[in-house]
Amino acid sequence: MALLNKLLKLFKDDKFSFRLLTFWLIVLSILYSLLAVLRHVHFQSGAFDLGIYDQALWQYAHFIFPYNTIKEKFILGDHLNLTLPLLSPLYWLWGNVNILLIFQAVFITFSSIAVYKTAGIRKFSPFVCLCLSFIYSIFWGIQFAVSFDFHPVIIGVALLTWLVYFFEGKKWKLFWVALILMLLTQENMGIALACIGFIYLFRKEHRKAAVIFIIGGLIASLTSVKIISLLSPTGYEYFPTFDLNPIHLFLKYFDSSDKRLVWFYSFSWFSFLPLLSPGTILAVLLDLSQYFLPQKQFGHMVTPFLHERAILAPIITLGLFDALAFLKKLKLNLTLIVTLLVLSVLFQQFIFHFPLNKLSKPDYWKNGTWMNDDEKLFKEIPQGASVAAAQDIVPHLSQRKEVYLLYPRIKDFKNCKGCWWLEFAGKPTFMFIDKHPNQLVTQLLESNENFQGAVRNMERLGKIIKIKSVNDAVLYKIVY
Repeated sequence: MALLNKLLKLFKDDKFSFRLLTFWLIVLSILYSLLAVLRHVHFQSGAFDLGIYDQALWQYAHFIFPYNTIKEKFILGDHLNLTLPLLSPLYWLWGNVNILLIFQAVFITFSSIAVYKTAGIRKFSPFVCLCLSFIYSIFWGIQFAVSFDFHPVIIGVALLTWLVYFFEGKKWKLFWVALILMLLTQENMGIALACIGFIYLFRKEHRKAAVIFIIGGLIASLTSVKIISLLSPTGYEYFPTFDLNPIHLFLKYFDSSDKRLVWFYSFSWFSFLPLLSPGTILAVLLDLSQYFLPQKQFGHMVTPFLHERAILAPIITLGLFDALAFLKKLKLNLTLIVTLLVLSVLFQQFIFHFPLNKLSKPDYWKNGTWMNDDEKLFKEIPQGASVAAAQDIVPHLSQRKEVYLLYPRIKDFKNCKGCWWLEFAGKPTFMFIDKHPNQLVTQLLESNENFQGAVRNMERLGKIIKIKSVNDAVLYKIVY
């Protein structure tokens, strides 16, 4: 009992709680970095999105015009990622894409400090602040975002978390810096700002600012989309169209198992307490509307398993603050409540096998022999040469002016009707192929059988000539 009292006394000390949080964040940033780097070196990353952003940052770092050869457009004609050039000096320190993955892991992890500080402003005890920061730091959406390549939206999520702290702490110079950087990071960060506005709309002291956040955020996002459409030859790729029937709109929030899973994970993570905050419900509805409601949906944007869900972390955490403040007024024991919240999060982490669990699996650490073969053959590609490769190979070859993604397609030729073929943009000099068996559709964008058939057809018709191979890894010269 005496030991328990000592521990409780320690946790009441803000310095002790903050030091404990800092220690945890250092550990977590290492875990997140390992999660991302191991995934990449084991060829589980892809051309979308790591290859795209690796090429762009390599171009910025070398003062080359950032034309993306994977999507065949100026990089800002895809997303308005105006803060990307600020990250390019990372490549002066280490010209390897892993530094980008590590930076992302560290940057999002340490935004948990902003959660701790904001909770302190709300007059929560140091122990409650520590627990809330912990819950945010391993939010399921952040785990999936860190483990899925690199995306600027994760930088925007961290900046949004800091922006909330600077706003509530009345640190106005830092607030404006965070606001500008956040809005320049990606076009939908204005919508994220509007989401925060909906939560503040229910706090009397912030109501005027809330209206400005909502209106200003939506205007900022619409303006960014317009700029992108002017920079892209095909306009804004993700521009939505809606069925304006209100019943149909509501049903579209729940019309697939992936969507329902997003709702469940999002609120179960906080033991459903943010449902006590009307503003949080409105904020989540607004955020998910850009992915769930369009008639033409991009399937990967509704899944709970990619980077899009990370933005819910600061939004719902802020709603949790309001819910806990309400419970505090009811004289409920917040220490007990947040302890139960932490236990609930750890239970969900174990039951649902969120990405951090992969680090406990021996297979996640193993290097296949075919991976070593690929790495050996990469060294045979002349520096700066243009090359086409499969989805999982591209991020390992993207630090060059021209790298292209292979698309398996069925085509008709004089001597081959309905043949599988590999298409690509531009006129690359080389084609890199890995023929090891049992590859995933996400790696090849087609079944192993059809992909290998495409390679054989191209060999048979003399469109590619083998230069060198290391077991199943083969480097071809492309014939035009």
